[in-house]
Amino acid sequence: MVRSRRTTQALIFIAIIAVAGWAIYQFADWEHEPQNPAHEALPALTAAREVTVASVQQEPIERFVEAVGAMHPLEEVTLKVKVAGRLEEVLADLGDQVTRGQVVARVEQEDYDLEVRRASAQVDQALALLGLDNNSQGLEDLEELSLVRQAQATLQEAERHLRRLQQLSQPGAISAAERDNAEVAVELASGKLEDALQEARHRVATLTERRTALAIAEHELNETILRAPFEGAVTRRLADAGEYVQVGEPVLSLVRTDTLRLRLEVPERLAPHIQHGQSVRFQVDQQGEVFEARVERLSPVIEPGSRVLIVEARVAGAKGLRPGSFVRGQIVIDAEDPALTLPASALVSFAGVHRVFVVRDGRAVEREVSLGQRVGSRVEVHGLDSGELVVLEPGNLRAGTEVRFATPTADQMAGVHER
Repeated sequence: MVRSRRTTQALIFIAIIAVAGWAIYQFADWEHEPQNPAHEALPALTAAREVTVASVQQEPIERFVEAVGAMHPLEEVTLKVKVAGRLEEVLADLGDQVTRGQVVARVEQEDYDLEVRRASAQVDQALALLGLDNNSQGLEDLEELSLVRQAQATLQEAERHLRRLQQLSQPGAISAAERDNAEVAVELASGKLEDALQEARHRVATLTERRTALAIAEHELNETILRAPFEGAVTRRLADAGEYVQVGEPVLSLVRTDTLRLRLEVPERLAPHIQHGQSVRFQVDQQGEVFEARVERLSPVIEPGSRVLIVEARVAGAKGLRPGSFVRGQIVIDAEDPALTLPASALVSFAGVHRVFVVRDGRAVEREVSLGQRVGSRVEVHGLDSGELVVLEPGNLRAGTEVRFATPTADQMAGVHER
């Protein structure tokens, strides 16, 4: 009950304050209305107020879309070993700068060096069986191999012997048995040639297999050395010398630092204004320097969760920028868009409502306006016409007050014309 009573009292108090505020605001508006008799009598009792004025001007202003985002590395990679073994040394650590191709870690090479030697010896053995040396590369013509040439010679000799017997003209010069033996010898020699060709193909295949094994062994030996794929810096060291690492285990993480990727998030409602090639200005949070880039990539989709369009630009050679830094950016969508502007000092703002005092027939007339972009000390305005005179720094000026123009000082003129 006590809590309920207190809640009711609080609500009543808030309602009283709201009603009082509304009444004050209505009274202020009533007092500003030119048709108020009390107000009409005021200018007659007071002297004309001296004011400085400026004209509403039409000028080209730059249209831009504001966005926030972050700096990202153009390339980022985690270096992992491709062979298992004990790490012999890790040659880079957090923050170290590395160049492309620089050795950053090594796996012990002894086991892989021995495997290369074994595979090389097996290649030599296969070459010897074929009657070749290490300089022999082409194996397309099997008939050039020694075992095939021997079988071909045996066949040719058997065929010549058979032809000589067949050319003897005298009946009974050779027996049928001799002729049969010669024919059998030709058939046997032909079969041995086929066997030799088959054996040659097998030995060539064995040589190819062993050369492949040698190439794999040499590749694995080369993979014991870990090299940087690009110029950059080490962001993490994930293993130390002496550790036994399996295939695919990470050792170091690198980022490319000479070129960065600016990634901005543009609200969905502004996404249609963004195009390739538009100029981008941005600042890293808490730094005064302004960097420039151009839009290079646009995401093909609107992010479903945040309802933003991802925009990317490449930033090359920007010293002092770090991946991960928070960024505020402006994407220029129109460099010279005509608009009406006036000095910001002419505005009177309260509770989100903006007003100005326009000089008309020697009196101050209050006008409500809406604002656009700010350009230096000037601001884009809607609700006025070009050439209208507005009062600068109106202070407690009231609508309907008689005014006269003051001679502006140099500082005031600078404020009037500054853009």
